[in-house]
Amino acid sequence: MLRIIIMVLIVLLNIIFQPTMMKSISINNIAPNLLIITTVSFALLRGKYEGGIIGFCCGFLQDIFFGKVLGFYALIYMYIGFSSGYLYRSFYKDSILIPTLVISGCDLIYGFYIYIFTFLLRGKLNLMYYLGNIIIPELVYTSLIAVIVYKLFHYINYKLEMHEKKEASSS
Repeated sequence: MLRIIIMVLIVLLNIIFQPTMMKSISINNIAPNLLIITTVSFALLRGKYEGGIIGFCCGFLQDIFFGKVLGFYALIYMYIGFSSGYLYRSFYKDSILIPTLVISGCDLIYGFYIYIFTFLLRGKLNLMYYLGNIIIPELVYTSLIAVIVYKLFHYINYKLEMHEKKEASSS
């Protein structure tokens, strides 16, 4: 139960911080994507199902508060969380390189999805401009912030696992 409460608080804080705090530290209107960092981090730490659930929750809340179509971001984040969760058992959790690379790759995929479904389908074909001015700068900025935020999420997950083990052994 404690894990669910903590996860809900983390997702809500990210939804609040994404448009407010992250815009204040944006560079040329490019801000790091905290929702990608959160979704991928917990998918890597907890597995594909929790990654998909957290991704869906992040995307659904983004759809409710900031989206034009309900379910657009929910599906993108859910797929990103689920697919990155396949790497759950494939790396050492204390490592920072693999999570940063996976977060970077997922942010790149996210950027291409946004380009395809919001610009390309409306006839805006300038991919190189969008890639050079939006996707790549956001990817770099998100990767830099991911180093710090992943370590924080790793610590929170570790504490929650210790609490769950203590509860399981006492009962």
